[in-house]
Amino acid sequence: MLLLCFGCNDTPQAPKADPDPGAINDTLYLPIQPDWTDFNEPSDILIGREPFVYVADTKNNRIVMMDIAGRRVGVSGYIKNPIALAQDGVFDLLVCGELDTMLQGKSVTIGGIFRIHLNEARHNITNASIECAYSQPSRPERRYTGIAVLPGNAYVISRTGPSNSSRFDPDDAVLLMTQQDSVSSRISSLIPEGNALYSIGSISSLSVAADRSQDILFTQISPAMQFKVQWLTYVSADVTGWFQKFNPAEPQNSGGDLLTVGRFDIPEDITYDIFGNVYVIDAGKDSVLKFTSTGKEMHSFGGKGSGKSKFAGPKGIAWFNKTLYVADTKNNRICRFRLSTDQ
Repeated sequence: MLLLCFGCNDTPQAPKADPDPGAINDTLYLPIQPDWTDFNEPSDILIGREPFVYVADTKNNRIVMMDIAGRRVGVSGYIKNPIALAQDGVFDLLVCGELDTMLQGKSVTIGGIFRIHLNEARHNITNASIECAYSQPSRPERRYTGIAVLPGNAYVISRTGPSNSSRFDPDDAVLLMTQQDSVSSRISSLIPEGNALYSIGSISSLSVAADRSQDILFTQISPAMQFKVQWLTYVSADVTGWFQKFNPAEPQNSGGDLLTVGRFDIPEDITYDIFGNVYVIDAGKDSVLKFTSTGKEMHSFGGKGSGKSKFAGPKGIAWFNKTLYVADTKNNRICRFRLSTDQ
């Protein structure tokens, strides 16, 4: 999940790309060395508006803040199992994680949305207060898996869980949240049944398609889903809401390879670049897959391993300044790749 900063100056320069290519078709993805390490199963990576780099260091129960060159700036206080990150317009971090609490005299773990008050702490993440901004103790099995900020600081979160029989309040849902961290509505067109477009099952990430856009992209990992990556466009004409950008029944607007059944295995995260291209990290294929804004696949790279341009269960991806950042989860590292072309 990615928020971009335009017009930021004096950005530290990253090390030069390693000439050993990570290959693919007409574009090379050049691995930048060294990898960033000292993480324990990092699940997400965010390039903030400043820009700083934020890593959900999941099994270390913290958020790590770094500069673009990889120097560690600080670490947050304790957040249990953080798995998804976003940043709002006043620079506060929003985090999907868990918390331990007491329910009816029993200790339980529930899902929650946390707000790290970076603004109040003047960007000192180590001293920033952490607030549980939203949770549902009455539904302890629900978990929050994706988060993305919309224009005006409203945001969307994805929710998963085992109980989906209710048409009005299923566990699997995408919720629109106000900037005060309360539920505004549920995107009712997305339903946890069937396997067609608008069907959802175990959403794994959310992203907003571009700065100042209300388009939502999401990935999902349920094996039952045919369309594991979907793109929703916000419409405010006669009928207001989020509707599919692509329709496989219309060849001129089919979404091409992005909607090819079976193209993805376990897509864990999705991001975009300033050219409109979309990048998906697939933990099942241990690969990065790149698509145009019309859904045509351009190239992919990866494969299982621990060497250069190889991954093991990667779950996070971000793009900034011609560089891809990948949270290579099972290899406990952040990998970076410099694109050799802009297309």
